[in-house]
Amino acid sequence: MKNLNLIYAVLLLSALTSCKKGANPQISTIQNKPIEIAAVRDSVSYTIDGKTYTAGGMGLNNVSSGGEDANRKLVYPDSTKKYEYSLVGNADSVMYFQKNTIFSNSASINVFFLKKYIRQQQGLYWMPGLNGILKLFTVGKYSLAEDFEWQNSQNGIAIDVLANNKGYSSYNAYNGINTVVIPPGFQKSSTFEIISFTQATSGGYNLEAKFTAAVFDATGNGKQLTNGYLRLNFGFFYNTSAN
Repeated sequence: MKNLNLIYAVLLLSALTSCKKGANPQISTIQNKPIEIAAVRDSVSYTIDGKTYTAGGMGLNNVSSGGEDANRKLVYPDSTKKYEYSLVGNADSVMYFQKNTIFSNSASINVFFLKKYIRQQQGLYWMPGLNGILKLFTVGKYSLAEDFEWQNSQNGIAIDVLANNKGYSSYNAYNGINTVVIPPGFQKSSTFEIISFTQATSGGYNLEAKFTAAVFDATGNGKQLTNGYLRLNFGFFYNTSAN
């Protein structure tokens, strides 16, 4: 009888041990995969005079960059001749711009991202580095620069568009004696907001923005651009040693 009781005890202990082992959860060895971020299709849409213009497609966006003298001042040699003036720039500063262009038969736009920088070593190293350029695209709201390609005193955004086969700009550009001087403050009700900026898994960066603007033709005739929406994919090929 003692031997039989011993056998029962061993069998019960074995059963309890087996159940305990079976209750242990399996530890997953599957690693979390990083989220894939696809490159967006370049696209733009905007409305002028009740007509909406749209364009889209991979590789439609062309990117360029450069700089112009910043903080330029108007000089009138003769105050009686309103449009005979020159622009004098400061040698120590430059307006850097990245220009993104979408050009098609249905809609065309230039978007300039603008920021002033101090020119160093006689202008040899004014170009911002990668970190500096990426800050141009921080999510948030931006002003439209009213004096781009003229006095170049304002950071922000500038826009050119085509509507009904006619060109319009969001800024009061210098055009010699033919310049139409628009009183400052004409973009106070306009908006440009970067709502998303991410790095694509396959390379480059995705930007998404919405905007409105007052735009003018060469004679100063104004239009309202509304319902602006922009998506871009672009990379960078700049001097990464300067920031």
